Parts: sequence; C-alpha cells; structure tokens
Amino acid sequence: MNTLSRTHQRRPQIWAVGGGKGGTGKSLVAASLGIHLSQMGRRVILVDGDLGAPNLHTVLGLAPPALALSDFVKRRFESIETVVSETGVPRLSLVSGARNSLDIESLKHFQKTRLLRVLMSLPADVVLLDLGAGTSLNVLDLFSLADRGLLVILPEPTSVENCYRFLKAAFLRRLHHLGRTLGYQSIIDLVLEHRDQADDGRPSEILEEIARVDSMAAQALSSHVEAFVPHLVMNQVRSHEDEVLGESMEWVSERFIRIPVRFAGAIPYDTTLVQCVKGRKAYLAEYPRTRTAEMLRAVAESVLAPRAASVRPFPGPWVPGAEAYRALDLRPGAPQDEILGSYMRLRRTLRSDSPALAPLDCETERRATAAEVENAYRTLSRNLSSTAPRPGGLNLPAPIRRFRGGVSPTV
Repeated sequence: MNTLSRTHQRRPQIWAVGGGKGGTGKSLVAASLGIHLSQMGRRVILVDGDLGAPNLHTVLGLAPPALALSDFVKRRFESIETVVSETGVPRLSLVSGARNSLDIESLKHFQKTRLLRVLMSLPADVVLLDLGAGTSLNVLDLFSLADRGLLVILPEPTSVENCYRFLKAAFLRRLHHLGRTLGYQSIIDLVLEHRDQADDGRPSEILEEIARVDSMAAQALSSHVEAFVPHLVMNQVRSHEDEVLGESMEWVSERFIRIPVRFAGAIPYDTTLVQCVKGRKAYLAEYPRTRTAEMLRAVAESVLAPRAASVRPFPGPWVPGAEAYRALDLRPGAPQDEILGSYMRLRRTLRSDSPALAPLDCETERRATAAEVENAYRTLSRNLSSTAPRPGGLNLPAPIRRFRGGVSPTV
C-alpha cells in the first residue's frame, strides 16, 4: 500500500484520456503518459476511470490490486488514498477501477461530485484518468471537466466519426456544467431545447444564440468555453496518410464543427505493444528507445506545452490579400513556402474523398471552402510574383505544415 505525503499545496492537473470508441489504445496511451511524466520528475497518479471494464493495471504489468476505486465510491473507505497502490515506477501510483461490481458503472450525481472533489485534492502533480469507451454521462463529465483532455483514435472511418460525436457531446456537457455553476442554466436549457428541433451540428454556435437572449451570459460563458481545446492522438499509424489525417481533423474540427482541437501526435503501429500487454509488461518502461516510445513521449510533451495562440490572422496593419491569408489559415505576410505548404495541406483535406470530412454532412460547404482556398492561393501567388526572384533563382524548400504551436517540415 502506498503512503502519500501531503507536500503539494496546489491541486494537481487533471488529464482525461477518452476517445468514444473502444479498442483505440486509450489505456496504453494513458499508462505511457504516466510513465513519461513520472520519469520527468512529476508525481503522477493514474486512475482507471473505466468503471465497467477496468484494465489499466494489466497494461502496467500489474496484478489486480486488492483495493479499487469501487471501494472508495461505495464508502468502504473514506479516503481515496487508501486505494492508491504502487506501480514499481518511481513517482507513479495507481488507483484501479471497479472490482467485481455490477452497479458501479453508473455513478449517481453526488458520487460523481465527491469523486471529482477528492481527485483534485490528491497529492500529485498530475492525476491521469483513463476513461471508458462511449459517451455515457460519467465519461463526458470527467472528460469535459478535466484541465487537459486527450482523444485517442484510430485512422479508421468509424473511429473518426465517433471522435466528432464525442467532441460535440463533451462540449455540450461542459456547457451544461458551466450553466449550473455560473447561474445561466435556464438560458442554456432554452437554447438547447430550440436546437433539438433544428440542430445544424455545430454546438459552439450556441453561444451566438445565447448572446441574442442575454449578452452578459454569453460573455461570462465564452472564456470558459474557449478553454475547451482537447488534444487529438492518432494511434496505430501505418502510413503517412494515417499521420496527416490527424492534422486534417484538427483543421476540419475548427472550420466545420467549430470546436478547436490540437493534434498532439501520431503513434506508429507496433506489434511489440501487443506482446507487452500479453506479457504483462509496461511498454514504455521495457522499450524506451523505439520510435513508438519516442512518439509517446512527444505526445506527452505536446500536452504539457502551454496552449499557443491561434495561427489565424491577428489585428494589425492591413496587408494585400489579408482575406486570402485567412482562407489559407495563415498569418498575413507569410512567406511563399508556407503559402504553398498550407495550400497543399488544405487541398488534400478538402478532397471529396477526404477521410477527415467523410463522417460530416457538409458537401455544399466543402465545395465552397475548396473554391475559397483555390482563389486565395491564386490571389497570393499573383501578389508574390512581382517580388519573386528571376527565373533560375527560385528554389522552394519542402512544403511546411503550420500548427498552432509553430511550423514543422513535412515528412
């Protein structure tokens, strides 16, 4: 049993790992993030939030702990620290999920409130929740209220579709909690009831409707809503197309669904992962120097990084073609290599067979946006041609992909 010292004055950051669909590798990603953060010197407590079929202990190579989260929820113990166990990794502890319980999966409101309160009081730097599959209220509440949310998906049509559905549901659930906390529940309920009859699939536009009813309520809610920016992790990547799907979904989610996400990274498909689970070994601890391990650590670093400002145009002096830069998701005055890179990326994303757009009913808007991107590129190409080097002197570098956190060369 683990004896925890209360040396932390600040509450821990709460990270929640979800995905909407089962079998995407959420538990493996959660365990790997926990191991890496602990190796960086942070004190981490992994919590198996899959109350229906917990298996985080197996991914960590551990036997089922004697005490589990269900023991605390059912008040067999008053302190959650009683059910915290060692993992064998320094600074990394585990709260296992339900143990031989058929009714724990559905938490009552007071149980959920108590659980969230005690999680935020744990003596750790990061409390990392491995959530269950689906969009149950338990999963959505824990995900929407976390400081950092990670969506682990596969490069498959069903997983992409479930990811978008999960995003919308989690957004609405966050709005529901904000309404209750800030005192605007009646206004939100009124707007949601109206949208049930004419839903256009863009939950963030609720704020615009709320503003028509009560501008002060919309202003109070907006800053909290804008903080909801989940991280997207593409797992079991087998090709370059699989990897760029994550980038495409980042742009599609903000442009077509109006919910921003950050692409945190792609994790290669690795048969060794399966063997580690079968052999009850923690992958990142057993194979720390593989490409897959490197990408798992990169995901953790991406989530740890402060939220960068959007790359969309900022207020400032007018420049020729400002609207065209905006259409290409660039800052005004971006160099030609960035213009070309962004154009090629968006052109790929907006194809009629784009896997990032396939689950969405947006053909009319897709065509209009594709035309807007084409026109923007022609406009900027003409504007830049007058300053381009003479024939023979122009050597464009490889296209550059632009993210909120900066730029990185294409692979």
